[in-house]
Amino acid sequence: MSERNAQRSRTSAAGRGSLAVPTAPKAGISKGGSSEFAYQVIRAEIVSLALAPGSDLDEAALVSRLGLSRTPLREALVRLAGEGLVQILPNRGTRVAPMGWNDIREHLEAFDLSQRLVTRWAALRRTEAQIAAIDAQREAFEAATAQRDSEAMLEINWRFHAAIAACCRNGVVERFYLQLLTTNLRISRLAMTYDCFSTEEAYDAHIGNIIREHREMVEAIRARDADRADALGSSHAGLARKRVSECLTQSMLSDMELPLGGAPDSLA
Repeated sequence: MSERNAQRSRTSAAGRGSLAVPTAPKAGISKGGSSEFAYQVIRAEIVSLALAPGSDLDEAALVSRLGLSRTPLREALVRLAGEGLVQILPNRGTRVAPMGWNDIREHLEAFDLSQRLVTRWAALRRTEAQIAAIDAQREAFEAATAQRDSEAMLEINWRFHAAIAACCRNGVVERFYLQLLTTNLRISRLAMTYDCFSTEEAYDAHIGNIIREHREMVEAIRARDADRADALGSSHAGLARKRVSECLTQSMLSDMELPLGGAPDSLA
C-alpha cells in the first residue's frame, strides 16, 4: 500500500468514528483540570472527525472513558456548544454538530465576511507586539509545512488567524470569528490535508498559495494597509471555498461515510 493510500485509510477510519482511549492528556492538561481535559479530548476528536458530524454523544460512555464525573464533562460540552462544535438538544441529549452541504455553504459565506472584517481591523488597530505574534505563527506554520505535519498545520493555521483576530479590538466580532475558525478545523480536515489531494503537485500548489497569502497578509497588516488586508482576507477565504468545492463535488469523501446528506450545491 502506498503512503498516500495508507494515509487515506487512516483518515477514513477516523471519519467512521474509530475512537482510541486517550493514554495521556495533552501537554499542560491534566485530569486535575478535569473540565479542561474533557474539553481538549472531545474537541480533538470532533475536529479530527473521530467523532462524526451529527453523531450522538453518550455522556455515560464519555464519563467512563475519560475517567471523570458528569459535572466537568457537562461544563466541557457547554463550552463546545458555545464554539458550535456540539449541539445540546432539550430532552434529547447532546450530539456533535452536523455538517451537511448547506451547513458548509453557509459557514463559508459567513467566514468570508468575518475574515475580511477582522483582517481589515487588524491592519488599522494592531500593535507592534501583535504583528510580531502574527508573524511568529506564520513562521511556525511554514515550519510545520516543511515537515508535512498536517495536525500541526491545522492548529497553527488556527492560531495564525486567531492572532489576527486579536488585533481587531472588538470582543463580539472576535468571538464570532473564532467560533467560525474552530468550525473551519473540521472542514479543513475534510478537504485540505495531504491525503485529500490526488497528487503531490496539487497539494504543494495549494499549500504554496496559503503560504504566499499568509505572508502578504502579514505585510498588509504591518503596513496598516486596510484595503489590501481586506482583499487578502477575502482571497484567503475564497481559496478555501474553491478547494472545498472541488473536493466535495469530486466525491472524494464518499468512502468516509459521513452524514453529509444529499448532493452538494455549488459553493461558489
